[in-house]
Amino acid sequence: MAIQLNRREKLAVWAAGIMIGVFVIFEWGVFPYLDMHKKWDRQIEAKKVTLAEMQALKTEYENFKQLGDRSRGRLEQRGKDFSLFTFLNSTSDRVKIKDNLTYMKPSTIEKKGTPFKIDVVEMKFSNITLKQLSQYLHSVETSGNQVMIQRTTISTTSGKNRLLDVTLLVQTFTDL
Repeated sequence: MAIQLNRREKLAVWAAGIMIGVFVIFEWGVFPYLDMHKKWDRQIEAKKVTLAEMQALKTEYENFKQLGDRSRGRLEQRGKDFSLFTFLNSTSDRVKIKDNLTYMKPSTIEKKGTPFKIDVVEMKFSNITLKQLSQYLHSVETSGNQVMIQRTTISTTSGKNRLLDVTLLVQTFTDL
């Protein structure tokens, strides 16, 4: 039982067949390829961003490593016999405020997971001038001995001279 179609109907069937064929080719061939291509482009861009972040982290790591190496070199330069307590005491003598030194309390903090311990000295000066304080702080901070002032408490004394009472918390790293 063959269906008899006139010429116009045959053209319509052929046109519909071609349209369905083109649709199938695009739906299963072209569009998946284009989608995959867009996905690859997005992945490439994401990988470029990741690469840039990794390069930035590498640079930051290298900077920290250089800083650590320089710090370790400075720690080694100051010698094994370096004592924070002695250094601070001699610096106060050199700046001529040792007579104003009320007390010095040394302590040590061990940092777990690091090859260092932290030497800490709390010290108090009474009745010193701002100039004496700034000279002392400058001498300590610029000594090259990796000594850092962690906390400073300053109060003024009563009286017409208005001198300063200063409490310092000073620390440095030392090898275990």
